[in-house]
Amino acid sequence: MSRFNTRNVRLSALALAASVFAATQMAGSAQAYQCKPGYVQVETIATLKAKSKSSGRKLWTSNVKNSLGLEWSVWDIASNASQDCAFTGAKWYCITKAKPCLYVVQ
Repeated sequence: MSRFNTRNVRLSALALAASVFAATQMAGSAQAYQCKPGYVQVETIATLKAKSKSSGRKLWTSNVKNSLGLEWSVWDIASNASQDCAFTGAKWYCITKAKPCLYVVQ
């Protein structure tokens, strides 16, 4: 194979790799989240901060599942999620809130 043909083969392979990469990136962008405009908020209290935060996420998930359905109740994809906690002197009081989101494949 001549030097010219080898260069053309390499350029063709590079172009093919670039087009495959672009196609996979475009396919990935067709997936999105649809989020509710309003927050769902819950309040929890526990002796340990970690327990109050954990209970807050579980209660948030349960409340969203009961009101909007299972597909909306995934804490990990919720929008603007936050957990603010304060020590009341004996226990941890936490406010957990987020906007429920739905994973959508377009």
